[in-house]
Amino acid sequence: MFGFIRPFKPELRVREVERFQAVYCGLCHELKRKYGRLQTYFLSYDMAFFSLVIDAVCEPDFGTQRCRCDASPFRKKNVCCSSPSLSYAADVSVLLTYHKVNDSIQDERGIKRLAARFLRWFLQHDYQKASQAHPQLNQTMCDCLSELHAIEQAQTASLDRPADTFARLLAAAVPASYPSNIKRVLSQMFYHVGRWIYLLDACTDLEEDFKSNSYNPIRLRFSLQTPSLSSVRTTLEHTLERSLLDIHTACQLLTLYRDQGLIENIIDLGLPIITRQVLDGTYHANGGHETHGSL
Repeated sequence: MFGFIRPFKPELRVREVERFQAVYCGLCHELKRKYGRLQTYFLSYDMAFFSLVIDAVCEPDFGTQRCRCDASPFRKKNVCCSSPSLSYAADVSVLLTYHKVNDSIQDERGIKRLAARFLRWFLQHDYQKASQAHPQLNQTMCDCLSELHAIEQAQTASLDRPADTFARLLAAAVPASYPSNIKRVLSQMFYHVGRWIYLLDACTDLEEDFKSNSYNPIRLRFSLQTPSLSSVRTTLEHTLERSLLDIHTACQLLTLYRDQGLIENIIDLGLPIITRQVLDGTYHANGGHETHGSL
């Protein structure tokens, strides 16, 4: 996905920092176990958050183990043990990665499109494996992305229509096997996470989209003449805060068996801070870190 979702580290306890790292590393190990090393390079904080939440609503705790990895070959780290939620999150990550590469093929030109085609060839086998495991989810993703592509081709001057399409894609990723009451709340929660991600990504891409004359809903909706958010910042802040409030409300309706403080830190502190950084122009991907998975 996009890597916007991460905790606000200064307000975390040491054990919560270690827990988030263990979930991230556990998902990385699960991707490597099921699909190979290549998929681990596409892992994001967003998928770590997804894995954290869908695991927290399940009562069994599969614990952690100490092990080494490519990113830490000499020092063992705490890593979440393989579990159904980690396995499912790994499948979703593979599907999202493949569809994101496909989207790049449609949107990019020249060498970037060629590179995306080359990468898709390497990802094809993993995608087929994940899509066979979750055919309905994959079909929903395909349908939503086709709808999103049509919206972009039509140069639709709306924030809600493209954001809603991407939000429905992410809401569909909630495990179908969960009880209906939990699934309903999680779907609402991740719908607004998806909406927030899409609009935030449009904000970060504004300058590049101006240069390449690519589709950007913010540019079209507000008829912007320059790649600056200053004139529309208040409006964007309001619509993004609406989604953040709905994410918070959905979270309060969930029974979390673990990691409540960590999840609330991400939702109530991490997401608002990233929102302000993007709107201020001070946002840096991965928090300015270059180390794989570092907070």
